[in-house]
Amino acid sequence: GIIPFADFLEGTGRGQQVMPKLDRLNISNNRIGDDGLAKITRAISKRSKINSMVDIHLSFNAIGSGGTGTLMNKLLSQNVVTLSLDNNMLGDAGCQLVAASLTSMHHLSSLNLSFNQIGSRGVTTLMRALIGCESLTFLGLSGNVMKISGAIAMGFALAQHPRIAHLELYNCCLSQVAQCHIVTGIISNRWVPLQI
Repeated sequence: GIIPFADFLEGTGRGQQVMPKLDRLNISNNRIGDDGLAKITRAISKRSKINSMVDIHLSFNAIGSGGTGTLMNKLLSQNVVTLSLDNNMLGDAGCQLVAASLTSMHHLSSLNLSFNQIGSRGVTTLMRALIGCESLTFLGLSGNVMKISGAIAMGFALAQHPRIAHLELYNCCLSQVAQCHIVTGIISNRWVPLQI
């Protein structure tokens, strides 16, 4: 289970930290849920005095918006470069929590939120926040159904963002009009050649 692993990461009952150089964590495909994520997040935050987590992969873990809020609050003290939360159940509320933290995550280079039941409300909030997260170079949003309002916000953000170079939008059920808004944003960006 996740509890013994979280205890191990914390170094519970020992005088010194376990694996002090650990800066990458991949516990994908374990269905830890929000409660398990809270335990892992607590362990990560206790380790922050020694070192920061750089890469965190939490794909396929049945994480909802409750777990996302806990995670994002604790990650603000870390220097996370890669955050993969794909194939969970974040929804619009979870995406909005991620968006609220983006401007404080100055080292974040890769964010994957694919297949998370995120709608236009979540995408719109994320795109507004994306402009304040200039370090981001990869964004994965595949498998999230996006309507025109989300595509308009995405087009605007893509036109303004100075570094985003890779965007994944597979299986987003984009209408032709939505595609036009996104492409217009990509073409308007004078800083980076974007790859979709």
